[in-house]
Amino acid sequence: MPKTITLLAGGTRGDVQPYLALALGLREAGYHVRLATHDRFVGLIEPWGLECVRLADNPSDLFAQTGHEQALRFADHPLRALQATWRYWRAARPVYERLVLSAWQACQNSEAIIIGLPALWATHLSDALQIPAIHGLLQPLTPTREFPCPLLPFTVSLGAMCNRSSYRIVTAAIAWAWRAAIARWREIARLDRSALRHHINAPTLYGFSAQVVPRPPDWPAHHDVTGYWFLPPAPHWQPPLDLQRFLEAGDPPIYVGFGSATLRRSSEVANVITRALRDAGLRAVVLKGRFSTAWPEQVFAVDDVPHQWLFPRVAAVVHHGGAGTTAAALRAGAPQIVAPESIDHFFWGRRIAALGVSAPPIGPRRFTSEALSEALAHAVHDRATKERAQQLGQVIAAEEGITRAVEIIQAWV
Repeated sequence: MPKTITLLAGGTRGDVQPYLALALGLREAGYHVRLATHDRFVGLIEPWGLECVRLADNPSDLFAQTGHEQALRFADHPLRALQATWRYWRAARPVYERLVLSAWQACQNSEAIIIGLPALWATHLSDALQIPAIHGLLQPLTPTREFPCPLLPFTVSLGAMCNRSSYRIVTAAIAWAWRAAIARWREIARLDRSALRHHINAPTLYGFSAQVVPRPPDWPAHHDVTGYWFLPPAPHWQPPLDLQRFLEAGDPPIYVGFGSATLRRSSEVANVITRALRDAGLRAVVLKGRFSTAWPEQVFAVDDVPHQWLFPRVAAVVHHGGAGTTAAALRAGAPQIVAPESIDHFFWGRRIAALGVSAPPIGPRRFTSEALSEALAHAVHDRATKERAQQLGQVIAAEEGITRAVEIIQAWV
């Protein structure tokens, strides 16, 4: 009988989609795969025929609510961000409790669980079930002397000792935020502390390319960089005819999209984008997201188009720096422009700039039409940037991240 692996696929779409890709690889290898996720991602998973279990409320959805938009965005106004983060956490506490309880139910009868950044707390569940919790992460979170924790809003090295200590500070803060929810789950499940001491030192898999983040030499041996976890083309998906006509009506446009990020001052950001496109003389495909603006005729607004289809057809990708969008643009060989907002966005923005496939990221305080127009001109017209992006894209497209990840999991489950 096939062994059951449950993937806790929470957070944003950028967190969930690589897990779906990994789940397909595990199913092909003969496992019974269960994807536990939130209601709004069920439609993404159902076409692939995987077992889908519903998780309770998604804490990421709270960032879109009034008063929480600034939470975790310490690079812009630190004091205001601290206040918003505190409000967010107070509102999230009951959400955390419901989520942990639903995840506990989802993980029953599993031989292993796979967890990412939104579910780091789930090691408690695996300890209680006495099964491995395999970390499947999209950001480098293993302590290293090489660079500070990517969840901090800066990328300047703090020195070997402080770089390494920054990870412990971040993980301690995450554990503190979830401690009440874990205590409540333990009470309801009638578990004493002795049930939480069976820790299995399972592997940590990183779903990104070593071409982008080389494996630091001070990581433990069972922490591996596998390559990106890309989803195959969606079954039966066809591009809208009006989008195809727009793409064919002129030079390749720019793509502008901020994923699941909560845009503050969305109308102001839309004006910046419009003016920058006009000044640079460029067209664009813009992800509607949280924009409610009326775009000019040189802009085509879309609800949702697979990045793997669209990005090879655009001249450059403007985005927030999320791990998923960064990966898709890298594979497509498209020059990038990153306007980071929070957490790991700053890390990815600096990494791809260092690789020469992007201009330096445009931080929140510098996001003006002049700065964006200058970055667009560089991305579209700089020959060296385009060549480096294409060369790196070919290397990343040839990597077999899912195959490598599945091989490591098979050694444990």
